[in-house]
Amino acid sequence: MEDVLIPVFVCAILFLGMPWIVFHYVTKWKQAGTITREDENLLDDLYRTARMLEDRLMTVERIIAADNPDYRPHAAQRPEPGSYDPSRRN
Repeated sequence: MEDVLIPVFVCAILFLGMPWIVFHYVTKWKQAGTITREDENLLDDLYRTARMLEDRLMTVERIIAADNPDYRPHAAQRPEPGSYDPSRRN
């Protein structure tokens, strides 16, 4: 009886257990690779906040440059911001 059980267990492990483990982790990897709607909203909020802070910084630099003629604002060294459209998504 033991001679029959060992090959049955080995076949079950090879043909049922191993594919189940592989497909389980493939599914987990695919789910982890996507971004959720909540994450997209958080990124959009962070982007808007960063834009507002950059605008404030540029305003402060312009005020300081107007008061102090020797001051060189860092905004002149920054590249022009790209046209980001948050409504355009994949």
